[in-house]
Amino acid sequence: MGQVLGLIAEKLTTLADAHDRNVLFRKYKAITALLPYATLQERDKQHPVLDVLLRAVKASKSSGFSWHWVRPFLETQLTAAVDVSLKRAIILASPYIPWGRRPFDGDLVQAWAAAASTTPKEEGVALSVVDTLLRIAHRELLQPHDHVDVWSWLTLRPPLPPTCKGREGGSHPDVVRMFRDLKDIEILKSYLLLIWSEWDFLYDAGFRDMCNLIRKDFSGIEMHPHRADLVERLDHVLEQLDRGLEHLRQDKPKLSKDDLQEGKDQYGKLRAILLEEDRKTLGVLTSTRSGIDRPFRFTDSSGCAQSPT
Repeated sequence: MGQVLGLIAEKLTTLADAHDRNVLFRKYKAITALLPYATLQERDKQHPVLDVLLRAVKASKSSGFSWHWVRPFLETQLTAAVDVSLKRAIILASPYIPWGRRPFDGDLVQAWAAAASTTPKEEGVALSVVDTLLRIAHRELLQPHDHVDVWSWLTLRPPLPPTCKGREGGSHPDVVRMFRDLKDIEILKSYLLLIWSEWDFLYDAGFRDMCNLIRKDFSGIEMHPHRADLVERLDHVLEQLDRGLEHLRQDKPKLSKDDLQEGKDQYGKLRAILLEEDRKTLGVLTSTRSGIDRPFRFTDSSGCAQSPT
């Protein structure tokens, strides 16, 4: 079996490298059926079939793979597997699963979240977890109180690719409100740092909610370090947008002029609000210092002002 899987891995590598979407889609049933074997190979540290399989799925750019065929296997590995590497393998595959479509909701989402909560936090896994979390949140398949530890994966802030399903839907107002409901400023900041990108503009309602949450959740002196991180991220995004449409289309060809202008307007506004909050803070500090430094004066019993001795 190992030799056969090795030959299959070579063939999939060729197809993935060639980005031959038509051939990959025609073979989607066979590729999907390989997942259980690829997962076991990952556990035994044999042929790297899982990595090649996922590259092939990504290269196909299709959600038409027959994941429902392996749904029982996915749930079994997430809930019953003792070996951490088996759960890790399923988590690596999770961004390609059609979450929200039956039967990829309900119990399977809960099983995935429970497994991700207990999986050791590694950079190599973080991208898969964060992408999937954003997609699940957009589908409202997981609530803030469900598996609280799983949301802390966002604080690893893995660099998301130009085309990322999780980020595309991650600025929906329901998602913004959900991350606010976590009441964890580090996770909320990490969420914004991940969502703000030159590759995607924001839902109008989600953008408005972000403007409001900056004024409410990131106001005040103690929030200055967090605001500095957010401004730094927006400076990077705006710098990339200023490089123009042709530059951005190298990695995301479908971007339009309207997308570019929308991004500049939204991210510029968010930056302005953050700087406005900084100015308010500076004003409070200046006012407080002036009050402290002002010479103290008091009145005597006759009501006449006297200078301190």
